[in-house]
Amino acid sequence: MQEQFNGWYGGMEFAENAEVRAQRYAAIQAASRSPSMTTLEVLVRLAFRTKMQNLSTEAGQVRNQLAEAGPALMDEEAALLAAVTLAMILEEQDAKAGKAAALVTGAFCAGLRTLTQPMDLVGLAIATQNYLAETARRRPPLEQQKLVNPQLDIAVHLAALQDGNIATVRAAIEALASASRQTLTAMATRQRAFEAAVQGYVKVQDEELDILWWLQGGRCTRFDQTFEEVRSEFRPIVIAVELAALTKVLPGPTALPSLLSRAGVDDVVQLSIPAMVQGFPHEWLGRVLPEDKAGKVSATTTPILEAVRRRQEVNGQDTWVSAWATVTGVEATASLPARTLAELLYRELLQVSLG
Repeated sequence: MQEQFNGWYGGMEFAENAEVRAQRYAAIQAASRSPSMTTLEVLVRLAFRTKMQNLSTEAGQVRNQLAEAGPALMDEEAALLAAVTLAMILEEQDAKAGKAAALVTGAFCAGLRTLTQPMDLVGLAIATQNYLAETARRRPPLEQQKLVNPQLDIAVHLAALQDGNIATVRAAIEALASASRQTLTAMATRQRAFEAAVQGYVKVQDEELDILWWLQGGRCTRFDQTFEEVRSEFRPIVIAVELAALTKVLPGPTALPSLLSRAGVDDVVQLSIPAMVQGFPHEWLGRVLPEDKAGKVSATTTPILEAVRRRQEVNGQDTWVSAWATVTGVEATASLPARTLAELLYRELLQVSLG
């Protein structure tokens, strides 16, 4: 990626400075290795150029980290470096990439926010989610692996034991003990890895079975209504909440759009986020966002849950809408298909519960 970075960063330089460019790239590599969820959130907000509510201190720390030993970052430079860092994380397609992908797609909000960066960050995030959804649901290999035999000349050590010299006897025992420990450690490590893979696969199987039974039953257990009884304008929220509660493995099933469709969420009804949230029964809001999860909500990466949280704060009144639009940067009247809104909310719910 360094060659691409050189091209992207060239637009930030008044004059080419190889030393500063190398410092910036080294800082990006360091920031991408093991970022916390807070760091990922800050990187996404920088890349999308959104507000830093309650994260100004953390944002300063991330900017300092990206600046490394070079000069302080300009805002546009910080946005670019944050985007490149996220792209580097997403390319790994591992657990931290899955978390970053959820934040990026949540911030993009199906196009309700714009992202101006030289790379297709949203495309990378979606590809990562698809890859992880597929690989997390593969059956682990069940064939036995060949054990690693310890490299030890038994005959030499047996001869040393027969010799009776204390030093040689001790060396022989230590060599045998070391070889035994290495073999047992290798066996235990392999066993733990196999058990973890099997447990993960069993969890996925249980999740898929629960979802299939839920579909077959055709009933929303948390709202005590059949699919047909749920009003069409309520379905994006109700079905997303039901599916998210049944999901145990990130980033969720690959067939999510089909599951939403089978549950009765179509792509014909168009709703804005404020209209969908304000029209939802106030007494049901607590089932969407329990109090213990409210602290994980972000105006940037979980805008729908931010709307739910703000409506809860004003006891169901509609006075929250203008403040929500200002804080999130999402136009209050912008609408999306109901199925798209359900998928967005589902991702947000997984982010605050499993992320």
